[in-house]
Amino acid sequence: MASRIFSAARSVRPTLSANVARQSRGYASAAPGGGPNYGLIFSVAGVTGLGAYAYLQYDPAAKAEITAKAYALESKAEAKIQGLKAEKDASNEGVGVISALIKDSWVPFTLNKVEPYNHNTQIYHFNFGEDGNDKISGGEVASALLVRSPTGEGEVKDDKGKPVIRPYTPISAPDQKGGLELMIKEYKDGKLTPYIASMKPGDQLLFKGPIQKYKYNANTFDRGLCIAGGSGITPMYQLISHSLTLPEDKTKWTLVFSNVTEKDILLRKEWDELAKKNPERLQVKYVLDQGPWGWKGETGFVTAPMISKLFPRSAESQSNEKVMAFVCGPPPQVKSLAGPKDGPRQGELQGALKELGYTESEVFKF
Repeated sequence: MASRIFSAARSVRPTLSANVARQSRGYASAAPGGGPNYGLIFSVAGVTGLGAYAYLQYDPAAKAEITAKAYALESKAEAKIQGLKAEKDASNEGVGVISALIKDSWVPFTLNKVEPYNHNTQIYHFNFGEDGNDKISGGEVASALLVRSPTGEGEVKDDKGKPVIRPYTPISAPDQKGGLELMIKEYKDGKLTPYIASMKPGDQLLFKGPIQKYKYNANTFDRGLCIAGGSGITPMYQLISHSLTLPEDKTKWTLVFSNVTEKDILLRKEWDELAKKNPERLQVKYVLDQGPWGWKGETGFVTAPMISKLFPRSAESQSNEKVMAFVCGPPPQVKSLAGPKDGPRQGELQGALKELGYTESEVFKF
């Protein structure tokens, strides 16, 4: 029997070598069809693999026994290859820098630290794992990522039994290595934020992305107006802080940030520092529903007259300068300022900005 096996192995070696080379090339770009790739699988095993491959031709029963295992091994190898390909596709423009996020797959990140910010908001520090110290979150400004709870027991689902998925904008830079930070406000009646607020260091969340929201290029407009409400401040922080780091960028910014009370103002220290360091390029205007005694900022809802006061545009400037307005906040606020979004689409421009003469090409709703 042994001599017959090795004789068969010698007879199939040239053909098998050719098949392995051909199958390996095809496997790198597409999943093979017509059954498991025995040639590819056994090519890793050397001479023993050749003997086994030949023996299977004489024993159909043995071949049937390992078919399921062969399929499983091939599927695992394909998943690994596709994962590496996705990492490469999601890599940063920098040579050799790989994104920890994968656009089409959920990736678990581990919570390192929870940093309380105010009465209902915390900063969550996540790491990319033991092999992720040199990886980045990736993505171009401005982009967000998707978050959900891990599958299995304790998974957060909606009323229809589907997993609850939410988009968040990191407050950390896209090129920060090793991890990312999310600033998340807890809503007691929310689906996902109470779960996140209960997390402890060592727990995991699933992430996917990044999702491009608005592609920012330096000097594409002269002045930018950002109107944010509550936790809608995070994409504005990503956008403006990025712009201010670009030495060639001359764009000037005005941030109008509305909140219920003074203690609700998120990233206030960071905004004040940015404005102090960049007085020629950034003005920050805080708006409260009802300001406390001695409050020097604006009060009330953000309306067309208030926007005109904080971000004036003369008839001459409207024709001679390029402006861009960004809006992010609770849906009622977005609706009153620029009209509701149409799902993932921008929707028709309405509200205060249309009243002030802004066009659809001059307004972006996050």
